[in-house]
Amino acid sequence: MSAVPKTAVQPLSVSQLTAQVRGTLEAKFLSVWVAGEVSNFTRAASGHWYFTLKDANAQIKTVAFRGINLRLRFDPRDGMEIIARGRLTVYDPRGEYQFIVEELQPKGVGAAELALRQLKEKLLAKGYFSPARKRALPRPPRRVGLVASATGAAIRDMIEVFAQRWPFTELIVRPSRVQGEGAAHDISLAVRQLNWLHRNNKLSFDAIILGRGGGSAEDLWAFNEEAVADAIFHSNVPVISAVGHEIDVTVADLVADHRAETPTAAVVALTPDRQELLAALRDLRTRMGDAVERRIRFGKQHLDQIASRPAFRLPLQRIENLGQRLDDTSERLARATRQKLVQVREKLAALSAQLETLSPLQVLARGYSLTHTNDGQLVRDAGALRPGDLLVTRVATGVIRSLVTDAQGTEHERSTAHGEPAPRGAG
Repeated sequence: MSAVPKTAVQPLSVSQLTAQVRGTLEAKFLSVWVAGEVSNFTRAASGHWYFTLKDANAQIKTVAFRGINLRLRFDPRDGMEIIARGRLTVYDPRGEYQFIVEELQPKGVGAAELALRQLKEKLLAKGYFSPARKRALPRPPRRVGLVASATGAAIRDMIEVFAQRWPFTELIVRPSRVQGEGAAHDISLAVRQLNWLHRNNKLSFDAIILGRGGGSAEDLWAFNEEAVADAIFHSNVPVISAVGHEIDVTVADLVADHRAETPTAAVVALTPDRQELLAALRDLRTRMGDAVERRIRFGKQHLDQIASRPAFRLPLQRIENLGQRLDDTSERLARATRQKLVQVREKLAALSAQLETLSPLQVLARGYSLTHTNDGQLVRDAGALRPGDLLVTRVATGVIRSLVTDAQGTEHERSTAHGEPAPRGAG
């Protein structure tokens, strides 16, 4: 190892050298514009941003402190091309030179436009624009909160249109700035205050209208702020965004439950037209009167037709006709009954004569008789009798009772007729 040469010059410490370099850089590059691509972007808890600006051949460490960041309308992202104004310095602990940002804007697109795009993407991802969460407007409303400039034309227009179309709605005006510094905070505060009254049953609102007349994109910028979007999204009362600019659609328009092109259009969307309703009622009354007259006329015609019928002109004629028909029917019934009785009597006489002819009594009258035993058995065969049996014989004029002493059957008669002697003991 060679010895350190002895010279009259005293060596600088690292801190001294770094301080001289920092002084040189800061003096020469006090304000410089730099264009590059954002890389390795991080956001510290303190609110400072740290990233690298680079191009194809070089890169530089970059810092944007919180006070600068709060004034920016957009957030840098990796891969974004930006243009930055700032100064060069050296960060002593690392011995690195770095670029301190004092102004920042996107390359190729305005900062405001980029900020609006980023805010819309953020709110879309959070569901602020979802149609499913949008509520229907009550119609007609009983009480409406108006958030607008106290001196602007919008508030006067809305009050006049309410008075013309539906004067029964109670209007609560909450004056608010609608453009310029602090307007977004004032609008969001107004929406939250009206909701507080609604939630705490101080005043119940059916709708809130955010109204202002037309203007440039810068004039309408308060309605593109996240604070206003949050107030509308968390509102318990349906909100109508009535920013009078038909071309540009603000963030408030996208988040609100209903978007109206003008403050007047917002009132029209909320209220029925009293004159139109009165005209409709008059028309309805006329049509109802016509319908009643037609009904009365038809009923009168129908009643006249009923009254002209014979049953109503000669009410007893029907009864008399029915009475006469009843008499005719009764006479035919009696005649038919008499004829039937005659036919029955004649048939009965014929049957009686026939029965008389076949009667056993007629046979007895011709000299015949009927004999039966004492117990009622008809005697058909003499051989079935025994001496001592009691017999009852019926003749035409009476009854003969006899006692059997001898009985010979048909077989004995045939034997006697052929000359054969009768059996011994036959009596």
